[in-house]
Amino acid sequence: MSNATEMLIVSSYKDLMETSTSIAKRFNVSDTFAHEVFDRYVKLDRLSLTDAISVDEVFLDMDDYCKYALVIQDFHTGDPIDLLRSRRTNVTEPYFTLIPIEERLKVRYLISDMYNPYIAYVEKYFPNAVSVVDSFHVIQWIVRLIDNYIRTLIKKFKQRDREDFLKQHPEIQPPFSIPISNEVYLLQKYRWLILANQSNIKYHNDPRMDNHFHALMNTFDYEDALFRIDPKLREYRELKEKYVQFNLRNAGNPSEARKEIQTLIQEYRSSEHEIFRDFASLLVKFEDSIINSFIMVEKIGDGNIYDSRLSNGPIESMNRKIKDLKRLGRGFRNFEHFRNRFLYATRSAPILNAVNEYNTVLYLEESEDE
Repeated sequence: MSNATEMLIVSSYKDLMETSTSIAKRFNVSDTFAHEVFDRYVKLDRLSLTDAISVDEVFLDMDDYCKYALVIQDFHTGDPIDLLRSRRTNVTEPYFTLIPIEERLKVRYLISDMYNPYIAYVEKYFPNAVSVVDSFHVIQWIVRLIDNYIRTLIKKFKQRDREDFLKQHPEIQPPFSIPISNEVYLLQKYRWLILANQSNIKYHNDPRMDNHFHALMNTFDYEDALFRIDPKLREYRELKEKYVQFNLRNAGNPSEARKEIQTLIQEYRSSEHEIFRDFASLLVKFEDSIINSFIMVEKIGDGNIYDSRLSNGPIESMNRKIKDLKRLGRGFRNFEHFRNRFLYATRSAPILNAVNEYNTVLYLEESEDE
């Protein structure tokens, strides 16, 4: 087979929707041959660190050493710097310490979620950097607690419905079906009105027939009905929305954000609701990292350079591509092939036949941070 054809095979791997099977079929070769051609040409080094990098894990579960892989991304370009087979300390520590200190000193922002080992990377490996906690994960934290409360309500009403049903029908034997109550119906189908950012809710004023209530209802009707179930739901949403609005209006103004967050912390601390008192403690613990998320830096995309707030949004999007690649590959078991395939398909300008002397994964003593 000619080199030109082999390069066409390699180029086909740029499409994450392609598999070795689909590529082999197109070029009338075996799956094994297509796979071997790719591995022969594509050996990619890590990219150099930049002043703003993001880290996050993605669940791969390839083997005992590869459960949660670690993704490292250049925030400015969105290109993946590298993919490590594990986020465990016995993998990450030798990896980062082998990167020359001169290169690590260039990093100014390390963006992550609130996973403590990631926060610790700043002190351990990047002495000139500050940690940046992604704003989405802060909001997600309080939303998850509110959702847990709603799930508790659903469970309580379902138990009530079951007991009432059995009282009314003592003769009935299981299995039996219990009609869904108004409370359970509303909490299951419309709790998103409590959990979503209010600015993202598209309210419709025109009444529409609801088959459960056999009545015409609009978004405001559902909202009011939810609040009547439990007054805490209105209070929870209002308190949550105060943080959402604070987060939206201070992009690019970390000094003002620092002033405002103190007011929020005091309000949440004095709340009668435990989950918001806990939220206040979270904000205190990660205050500096949260404030750093309001910093704006240059980002490159679609041929343009623009200012963007520091966030883990781009790496979350990249993680979905990793999951898609694993799903379409129907069970990757060779991590090095998977790594090269992912980097080749997602980098803007991958260099073929790299020397492949990127920091080899070593295994030190086992760690408990996974």
